[in-house]
Amino acid sequence: MKSFKEYVSEAQAHFNTKDMIFTNAETPALVLSPTALERAFGKLERITAWHITDIEGLKGLKKIQGKKSSISVMTSIRASNPKALDGVETDGGVVVELEGTELMASNQDAWSERLEGGRRAIPITKENFPSMFRHMVFMVKNMYEKYSKKPQSKDARKAAMDFNGLGHTLSQKEKGQFIKEYIDNCEDIITKNKKGQQELRNYGRFEKGHKYAPYNESVVNQISIKNVYLPEDPSIGTSSDFLKFVQTIWKDTKTSSEKDIISRINTKK
Repeated sequence: MKSFKEYVSEAQAHFNTKDMIFTNAETPALVLSPTALERAFGKLERITAWHITDIEGLKGLKKIQGKKSSISVMTSIRASNPKALDGVETDGGVVVELEGTELMASNQDAWSERLEGGRRAIPITKENFPSMFRHMVFMVKNMYEKYSKKPQSKDARKAAMDFNGLGHTLSQKEKGQFIKEYIDNCEDIITKNKKGQQELRNYGRFEKGHKYAPYNESVVNQISIKNVYLPEDPSIGTSSDFLKFVQTIWKDTKTSSEKDIISRINTKK
């Protein structure tokens, strides 16, 4: 599971599609296709959400406004978390309010990962997506049997290792065919599995008592930045030079206390 701090790093893809698929056999990777989601849900809703990043991340957000590239956002955060707005893989410290087209919603960390081309995928767990999980596991098993030259182990862990190994034995042409078929199957599951659709719209505030993920998660694309905030350090405030620098990237950047920003995040829209 990603920590909250890892949540801030969105500038580069963490996985390519092949790696995301073949390394997640026990929790199959569902590739989120806007086209499939539109067929399942009709017109996708526009939501207000929040994204925490750094200066380079802010530059990246500006570039993908209105485009199909998707990002992970939140609509709720635990106010008592003392380092809620910190960063680890980046310096953090830039909080962006935006609107985006909603692809999926979870009342906790969905562990989404960015793929190449701006797509995102989520590992489907039995606990969080029980109906989707059954369909995805069955699909993965059928695809393994179609493409593999050896039988898959009946032990779940060994079967996952077999599936991972398959990714290393296929030719480049076969991998291309496999990935295309896998994504097509994901779309088929999304459009036909009504209970699974409900699992992709699991609205709510963050999961209370969740130690490692004090926020909920949604995935959106076609974003539009509305406001940019710099959290003030309680002891020293915000450097005017730093504010001016960020304003060269986003002119209307404002400063605000962490308490006020968290309150804004938790205001139900």
